[in-house]
Amino acid sequence: MNSYIWLTLAPDRAKDMQSDAAVARYHREARRARRARRRPRVTEQTAQGQAPDSYEDFLCQTAESAMSEPTAAGRSAGQAVR
Repeated sequence: MNSYIWLTLAPDRAKDMQSDAAVARYHREARRARRARRRPRVTEQTAQGQAPDSYEDFLCQTAESAMSEPTAAGRSAGQAVR
C-alpha cells in the first residue's frame, strides 16, 4: 500500500519541483536585470575616453598626462618610465 501512495504522489511532486524551478529562474533573471540596470553601459567611446575635438585638444590632453607622471628622481626606485 505504501508504494501505491508514492506512485500517486510522484506526479504532484514532479509538478511542484518544476514550479519551484520556474520561480527560481524568474527570480534569478530579475536579479540579473536589476544588476544590469545599475551597471553603467560601456561603449567604445567611454572605454577609450572622449575623443578630442581638435588637434589642440589632443595636445592638451597628452601634455596633462605627461605632466602628471612623476620624474625619475621623484620615484622611490628611480627607474625610468617605459
